[in-house]
Amino acid sequence: METRASHIAVGAFVLLLMLGALGFVIWVGKFAEHTAMVDHFVRFAGSVAGLDVGSNVLFGGIPIGHVTSVKVDDKDTSLARVDVTVDASVPIRSDSEAVLAMQGITGGVLVEISRGTEATPKLKPDEEIPSGYSPLERLLTGAPELIAKGNLLMDRADSFLSPDNAAAVARVLLSIDKLTALLAADSGKFDTLLTEGGSAVKQIADTGAEFQKLAAELRGTTGKLGAQTSEAMAQIRVLSENFSKTSERLNQMIDDNRLSIRDFTGTGLYELTQMITEVRLLAQTMNRISVQIERDPARFFFGDRQKGFQAQ
Repeated sequence: METRASHIAVGAFVLLLMLGALGFVIWVGKFAEHTAMVDHFVRFAGSVAGLDVGSNVLFGGIPIGHVTSVKVDDKDTSLARVDVTVDASVPIRSDSEAVLAMQGITGGVLVEISRGTEATPKLKPDEEIPSGYSPLERLLTGAPELIAKGNLLMDRADSFLSPDNAAAVARVLLSIDKLTALLAADSGKFDTLLTEGGSAVKQIADTGAEFQKLAAELRGTTGKLGAQTSEAMAQIRVLSENFSKTSERLNQMIDDNRLSIRDFTGTGLYELTQMITEVRLLAQTMNRISVQIERDPARFFFGDRQKGFQAQ
């Protein structure tokens, strides 16, 4: 009786489990029917090692689909074509970029798509998603160069740690020890030097105070000089105004006599030149007359009296 009851319980449990599995399959099928999927593809110039069919596709870190194919591109064999199927409601835009990223610590690779900007249009189904260089690709591309630099660094380290350099470093350390011992032996002199330095600093401070007093006195003197300078500037300003007025009057006088000046420079200047020439001749004649008068005034005024009278 007990054996028969246990068989019935096991059968009922298995039946319930099968019904639950069937309901789960039906629910998943209905959910898949309500989720529309679209296809896109990405072409990568670098290596896609670690990316397999079924790898996740993320949009800003959110799972939206999976990889359906990884193959060599038909148009350009230097590129790798990756086909993906993603949720149709996800706004993948024309400025979105697809890069390869590491999937946790498992070592798998997935496709990460950036969100793009809202101002750009959404991609249509079966259109290409632009690809970018991911940190993983930069690491794989720069790994050989990094290894070469590491080897060069190790070679230089070996050269630096040669016996000759090690001996030189030992000598430098020994010199440093000697210098430290000498400094310790002369610590008293350093104390004296510090004391004298303190005195010198005090003297400098006193000198600074004297300079401050001198600056205050100079500031007062500068104030007086400033007042005198202001007075001189006022006088210069008055003189400048008087000179301006004189200049204006002279210009006015020239304007009033412009016609007379023009006539003088045209004909009067020539006549003045002739007059000066005649005056010079007159002066020469007067000079000769004065010489004759001084030599013999009577003869000049009365003539030669020794000739006598001559009859006509």
